[in-house]
Amino acid sequence: MRSKRLERPLIMISLDAISDIDINYLLTLPNFRKLASWGLLHRKVDSLFISNTYPVHTSISTGVLPSEHGLFDNVIYDPFKDSETWRAHRKLIKVKTLPERAYEKGLVSCAMMYPCTPGEKIRYHLAEVPGTESMLYRGFKFVHYSSTFRLCPKFFRYMKKCKSFNYFGIDTFIAFTARDLIANEKADFYMLHLQDTDHQKHHTGIDSEITKKSIEYDDKLLGTILEGIEDAERKAGGDPSKGISHFDILIFSDHACFNIKENIKPNDLLKEAGISFHTAWFQTVNGACFLHESSSMPKEERASLDKFLQDFENMPGVKRRLTDDELRDSGAIAAGFSKGFTPVPGYTFGAMKKGQHGYTLDNDDYKIFYLEIGPGLISDDKKGTETEGGCILEVGKKAIGIVESVPSSRPDQKS
Repeated sequence: MRSKRLERPLIMISLDAISDIDINYLLTLPNFRKLASWGLLHRKVDSLFISNTYPVHTSISTGVLPSEHGLFDNVIYDPFKDSETWRAHRKLIKVKTLPERAYEKGLVSCAMMYPCTPGEKIRYHLAEVPGTESMLYRGFKFVHYSSTFRLCPKFFRYMKKCKSFNYFGIDTFIAFTARDLIANEKADFYMLHLQDTDHQKHHTGIDSEITKKSIEYDDKLLGTILEGIEDAERKAGGDPSKGISHFDILIFSDHACFNIKENIKPNDLLKEAGISFHTAWFQTVNGACFLHESSSMPKEERASLDKFLQDFENMPGVKRRLTDDELRDSGAIAAGFSKGFTPVPGYTFGAMKKGQHGYTLDNDDYKIFYLEIGPGLISDDKKGTETEGGCILEVGKKAIGIVESVPSSRPDQKS
């Protein structure tokens, strides 16, 4: 059993790419509907720009904008090698994170596939190790950063349920393992990230039958996690039929998604215009692109680039330039980018997929949600109610407030 330091365990569940529109369907499904009846559901919530998985999850983990935590986009792009390196390690984050705060407070943490946790001190850790390296190399990194031996019995126990080591299988493993850890009070603080719906939206579109099935499976996995919560509630003397009183729970999304009909490749267009990458190049983030310019550019190259940018801004599929606030808050300026553009929904910059995100927040039908449950988050009169508006950054601030309420201590790391 854990050494209990937090009055109520805090459970954070990220449902990647679930939009506010998807909530209409989730509310018809049994487990999300039950959870919503116990909490305050925030709808039509703004994500953050860049509305991609790693910047947003890092903002939730730190409580600050990308301009402050320093994680600009999911990847670091090298235009000369045409390669990407994922920003997966905690060392790239410039400010204190939730797992770090929990460690300092003596809390036992669990993080499963939560972005940018490799390098954190987490007792129950399933590290996300994305990238284009070989599976063998990524496997070594996964074993190194995860609490592999502590979770090994769970791998053997749930291998058949997972069926395969894809997003479906990983989400399944996360839910069943979290259920067991929660029921047996193994941790104070949980960060769980379910990703299959994001994967299906990318590859089949936001309203495909496969995506619908994935959303249904999200609800089923919420039910699995809920089994552990209800079991622990009973052990603590609570009555799950009347709601949750011994946990604080935050369920949220990171970004919405658009169906895509056409892609634009800005770097290919630069090449066609005869502009060298030594002069300028773009980092594309699907729903936006950012221009890096050489600091020493001859006049004739500047004139060619200015003409290109004018034509680019007016081409079909390009919506507008990014504002100074968007460039600053996204961390683009700090990352060395001087200008940016966003496409019309239905278009994407970079790779062609059936669904993409990363767009600015001024688009219709691009809102997300969060749900808060538990006495540390809402009063009884808020249970089963809905509200609209706000920003997903509020989730991080609420979680930080709960963790920071614990007096500082070093954790007991014994099994």
